[in-house]
Amino acid sequence: MKKQIFIIGCGPGAPEEITGHGAKLLEICHGVYAFDRIGDLYKDFKEGIIKCSYQDIEEKIRSSKAQKMAVLVSGDVGFFSMAKRLDEKFRIDFDVFFTCGISSLQYLCSKIKLSYEDVRAVSLHGREGNLPGSIAYNRYTFVLTGGANNASKILKDLKQNGLSGIKVTAGELLSMPGERILCGTVEELSEISFDSLTVLLFENENCVNRDMPLFDKELSRNETPMTKQEVRWVAVNMMKIEARDVLFDIGAGSGSVAIEMARKAHEGLVFAIEKKDNAFELLCKNKSDLGALNVIPVFGEALEEIRKLPVPDKVFIGGSGGNLDKLVKSLYRANEDVKILITAITLETLTEALEAFKEINFETDIVCLNCSKSKKAGSYNMMIANNPIYIIYGEKNDK
Repeated sequence: MKKQIFIIGCGPGAPEEITGHGAKLLEICHGVYAFDRIGDLYKDFKEGIIKCSYQDIEEKIRSSKAQKMAVLVSGDVGFFSMAKRLDEKFRIDFDVFFTCGISSLQYLCSKIKLSYEDVRAVSLHGREGNLPGSIAYNRYTFVLTGGANNASKILKDLKQNGLSGIKVTAGELLSMPGERILCGTVEELSEISFDSLTVLLFENENCVNRDMPLFDKELSRNETPMTKQEVRWVAVNMMKIEARDVLFDIGAGSGSVAIEMARKAHEGLVFAIEKKDNAFELLCKNKSDLGALNVIPVFGEALEEIRKLPVPDKVFIGGSGGNLDKLVKSLYRANEDVKILITAITLETLTEALEAFKEINFETDIVCLNCSKSKKAGSYNMMIANNPIYIIYGEKNDK
């Protein structure tokens, strides 16, 4: 018969938060293992707890003679837990069982009397993540912090990125001595130092429905040219944008494409690059008015600015300033797997785009979009044609 391992979620910290079932299992287990913090917190709750690191636990469990063993993990076994990795380590040679616990999300929401079925949960504990998108498109966003991404740093970064007014609740040392729950805005709480054991719950009352397309009538306009909605809808869908993508909009103009892409990359970032003052001002206004918190406006020449930015997954080029070939090659050097979409009105730009893609051996897909829209003429509707637009999509040719 295989030995048994019970992986027990023991809540946010205090031993009294462990479930009754979890406590009964500890009584029948003769080898109980815990990682540093949990081991310290539970030392008076169960005698003989063996503290160890994640790297050491496999050797200790495999060398144990106990028939029934337990591993204590923080929070709940199904909520950003180490339980999954432990199961993968042991499930072939042991019978592994999960016992649920109280997550920090549950604990905090109960304290502030908030129902959490609509809360978007994000872990930045030892992970990279683009938080502005989650906040932009969800009423509530819960964040597990940790490591370099501690609560104080996260709040300062969000303030710097223009999210100062977003409401936030910080839960520090939950269930433990020194527990502190503070509510305020990002700006207010960014001035406070927090313990490393702190979670954050953001509330964005003006969150955007990311499933809705962006209509031209929603955008502020000036003399800056704008990619029309029908072209945006085709182009953005051709780019096959994924939730966590990092995107560039080069020649962003009014920001219409950047904002449309940002709804697709709702856990990612869109860097909207524009060099003209009046267009950049309009871009910033539309970003703010339409709640596109994961759009980062960048002022300057694209060839210079893209060197300072994260490596993109996908790039939209609506205006190149005469540097299309150089831009394509620079983007390809940064990431050979980058996907690039170019829109063109003139045959010359179409030819230049195809030549640039050919030189880096990109597979291309070309669409010519001819669109007419109705216009009232007395009691009649007249169809008025827009200029035909060429949409050129290119990606690495793996054939």
